[in-house]
Amino acid sequence: MIHDLVGAVLNVDGVIRLQPYSVEKYQGLASTVLWQANRNTGVKVSRYSDDSWLRDGEKTSITFNQANEKLGYELRAIALGMLTHGAGEGMQPVKWGTTKRIIRCSKRFGIWLQAQNIRSLYQLDTLPPLRLRHLISKFLSENNATKHVHIAQEVSSALYWWQQYGIIKSAERVDLFNELLSPLIALKSSLRQKHAVIPTRIMKLMLKECEEQLELAERHFDQWQAIQLGLNNRIAGLKPGHFNRDTFIDALSETEAEKLNHLHTYFDRIRRYVFVLVMAYSGMRHSESMALEDDAAFSRDGIYYLRSELSKTTDGSQALEWVVSEQAYRGVKLLGMMNAIYRERAKQLIQYYSKSLPENRLLDLQFGAKDNKLFRVKHTKQSAWFSNQSKATKNGFNNVNTLFSIPVTQADIEQLETLGCNVQSVSATSKKFRLPYKVGIPFNFTSHQFRHTFAWFIVANRLGDLDDIKYQYKHLESSMTLVYSHRGYDSMAELVRLTESFEAYLTEQAMTDMVSAAEQGHLAGRGGQKFIERLKMILGDDFESGSSPHFTNIQELLAYTAKHSSNFRGLSHGYCTKGTGCKVRNAADPSHCINCDSYIATPKHLPHWLVIKQRCEQQLAAFERFPEDMQPRFASFKGALTDNLHAANQIIAQLQIKIKEA
Repeated sequence: MIHDLVGAVLNVDGVIRLQPYSVEKYQGLASTVLWQANRNTGVKVSRYSDDSWLRDGEKTSITFNQANEKLGYELRAIALGMLTHGAGEGMQPVKWGTTKRIIRCSKRFGIWLQAQNIRSLYQLDTLPPLRLRHLISKFLSENNATKHVHIAQEVSSALYWWQQYGIIKSAERVDLFNELLSPLIALKSSLRQKHAVIPTRIMKLMLKECEEQLELAERHFDQWQAIQLGLNNRIAGLKPGHFNRDTFIDALSETEAEKLNHLHTYFDRIRRYVFVLVMAYSGMRHSESMALEDDAAFSRDGIYYLRSELSKTTDGSQALEWVVSEQAYRGVKLLGMMNAIYRERAKQLIQYYSKSLPENRLLDLQFGAKDNKLFRVKHTKQSAWFSNQSKATKNGFNNVNTLFSIPVTQADIEQLETLGCNVQSVSATSKKFRLPYKVGIPFNFTSHQFRHTFAWFIVANRLGDLDDIKYQYKHLESSMTLVYSHRGYDSMAELVRLTESFEAYLTEQAMTDMVSAAEQGHLAGRGGQKFIERLKMILGDDFESGSSPHFTNIQELLAYTAKHSSNFRGLSHGYCTKGTGCKVRNAADPSHCINCDSYIATPKHLPHWLVIKQRCEQQLAAFERFPEDMQPRFASFKGALTDNLHAANQIIAQLQIKIKEA
């Protein structure tokens, strides 16, 4: 059906061109069904002439409201072409979200043109250049594009598709658009502000509260579950008239109701606390966390995982496994068990009272009974409600600002300043856009901040520095829970870009660590000893005092060293000064590093080496328990373990001896 419809509105022959508009054609296509999508308000059928389209599996609609028939025809044709053929015959179809964005900005410009007595986008290609220049300038001015600079970028993105589909063919008119839009697009780039990292103190307070609330819910779960299951079991025995208005199940004794009132305080907001734990301990995008299912949590070999899907940067979807903390794992497990109670309740209500229930409640229950998304269940006391919410909204459960209000301190502001992200909002439409924090202002949380903070946490706490993240997010020791497991390439690349924004700061911090350790003789590895020797050469007899003819103090030395350390690599078990020239990429097997002149370990890396030693000893002990006939097959494995154990013992001995001597 869609194929026939595309053929009626588009000419597809290498390139794509819109078929001429006619009233008869538009009316003939009007009732054609495109898609059916299941929602908690029922099945949404999308017909060609509808003001909004929704495809099953998509979260938001593509809308055409307020566009006249001719403009609406153009917008619908562009949308169908993008969704089926992309930029040309045989090319990759465009994702729903991208199509929605292009149609939204095309519609915005087109509706504004309607007010100027221009009825379609096609007319842009025939307007006199002077008139077109005036119209573009007026549109940008009336929409205050110098302040809301994203508007120019949106028109420019739409312009590409107008060209691809032959709506604007004139190179002169395309050049005119670019001439007026380019300065504003350049301004947008200069104003781009990275999302703030959540200050460490604030993150600790937030996670402490979430973990405490999770423990309380787990402690009271059995009692709460017994009452809720009992409530489900009594549904069949109630009278149909009981549910002619809503789904409140009035079937508890006075004692049970009083007990449930008390227990409900531990569960009414638990979905929100678990959402924060997932976002903080996984690094997921908001859309990926909202796509989690009831059975997303699992463990393997003592490591905790969440299973989700990556859809933003790949065609179709890609299954991902995210290594998370035990708390996030437990929270998702708890929600899954709670959700099962409400989904069973929905099935019971549908089975026995579908004829008595109000239509909107029945549709919501049918949606909830079939759905399996973790965060779509509302945990009511004695009812059953569901939601197909996917976006973060002002009053939604996933608006962290309605759960936490934590004023910033001077120390928080200093951390944000150091990382170059002391802004209350990065949204150009917000009243707080680019405004710096002042002491006492509540921190403004957004979902994407958790992703930035996650990347920062990895590198700042030596769970993996820049090189670890660039080459693999999954090599770190099993004791370190805040790392990625199987990751889609594009998703990993985005996180690399995030962590690279911290590079200068991290390099200086690492240099500070190395110089400080060198002053006290606390460096290990062959490179560590050479580093101390080099510092003595630079600082001469004043090494202890930190002054020399070349540097007045250690801080000057640090600044100079960091500036000229482009080849510096931070590893989870030490530092490498050879940089990109190093051929060893497997940082999880560091036995190759310790005798290299470029390798340095400081006391900050001692915990990592202790973990390596412990694991090697455990695995070698297990190896010795293998039957003798099996052991030769694993000889190379044993050799690698022995090498790593020897390396660990050597570094641990150097670091611990130096520390004791100090």
